[in-house]
Amino acid sequence: MSTITQAKLKSFAIDWAQGIKAQEYLADLSASLLKMTVEATLGAKMDAHLGYSKHSSQGDNTGNCRNGYGSKKIKGNHGEIDLNIP
Repeated sequence: MSTITQAKLKSFAIDWAQGIKAQEYLADLSASLLKMTVEATLGAKMDAHLGYSKHSSQGDNTGNCRNGYGSKKIKGNHGEIDLNIP
């Protein structure tokens, strides 16, 4: 991980930590971060697979277009998390 990314993550963590009052808030934050990370990763993977980014006109009339989102649930240490899968 680059130093810039580490610095951004540390700044983000400090900002969010100020609002945490109890352990359950930390668990909620952790689950939310996991959800955002997985969804962003899947979106980036879709961009790479299709060869163009979301809302790009490159996919128009190619038959290889995005078609909204589906929902999935993952189970783990954070309980069940609902994901929006591109």
